Amino acid sequence: MINFKHINAASTEDAVAALGRYGEGARVLAGGQDLLFRIKKYIVEPECVINLKTIPGLNAIRWNPDDNLRIGALTTLSQIARSVELQQKYLVLAQAAGVVASPQIRNLGTLGGNICQDVWCWYLQDGFSCWKSGGKFCDLAAGDSRYYGSVMGGHLCLSNHPSDTAVALAALDARVHIVSPKGGRVAPFGEFLCGHNWVGGRLQSHALGLDEIVTEIEVPFRPTHSTYAKFALRKSWDFAIASVAVSAVIRDRVCEDLRIVLGGVATFPYRSQEAEKLLRNGEINETSAEAAAETALQNARPLKMNGYKVELSKTLVRRALLSLVGVQ
Repeated sequence: MINFKHINAASTEDAVAALGRYGEGARVLAGGQDLLFRIKKYIVEPECVINLKTIPGLNAIRWNPDDNLRIGALTTLSQIARSVELQQKYLVLAQAAGVVASPQIRNLGTLGGNICQDVWCWYLQDGFSCWKSGGKFCDLAAGDSRYYGSVMGGHLCLSNHPSDTAVALAALDARVHIVSPKGGRVAPFGEFLCGHNWVGGRLQSHALGLDEIVTEIEVPFRPTHSTYAKFALRKSWDFAIASVAVSAVIRDRVCEDLRIVLGGVATFPYRSQEAEKLLRNGEINETSAEAAAETALQNARPLKMNGYKVELSKTLVRRALLSLVGVQ
């Protein structure tokens, strides 16, 4: 493993100041499982690692007076999955957190780290010269795209976003609270995770600046029915081959509002507003769920080896929608 400087941040101000000093040579450590793996594989070679776990107050689940949910970025996935209140009010998020990897990983992994994690493309892991490692080509474009390739296109890197919780948070209209040496800002989730973009010399899948960190995630409360469905090769450890998060406001059997977000199929959590429009102000039944599933994947452009994800995702969308109204 390479040598690097290690800093235990005492506060958010301390952390962002260190990020400002080291710039592109810095990386932040939350749960650490993603970062340490990449350091050991020489995928990243930081000059400095800034430990955020020493910052107090970033690992709590709180409720505002207006009943909005606030989750600290260092809250573990296990805390989220086990929370009775989240299971009652934000089931989709508790479900998504509960199927991330294995129990041991969920005990260490944090919500902030999970939504900010890098792609897990095997070409990147095996040292291929792709866009993310200094090359000028994405090997998924003509290579083995079975598990990690997008079916919804992409910019430069075509590897799908790996986070389960990000899909759920997008369906809940979450907002991300961010701090930097210049102060704080709040980003809608769709802007925070919008596909791969260059930030400094890094091609990354989130909108954090080099001197910014996530402090908490805010979720507005709505009286919703919600669920998360995931298909993976194994029940533990594996990332989603395809997933879907659905959040709906249903009164008197009428779907008044709806969010449908797909995971495992795009370089970001993919929201289908066309499918939502199809179901809004109507009933969810076998026919409408089937039509919504077809609409949600109508823009799919699968790569050479991952066309099966399209039909798989349609099935997950249909099942998730029907589960909201008690149809299995």
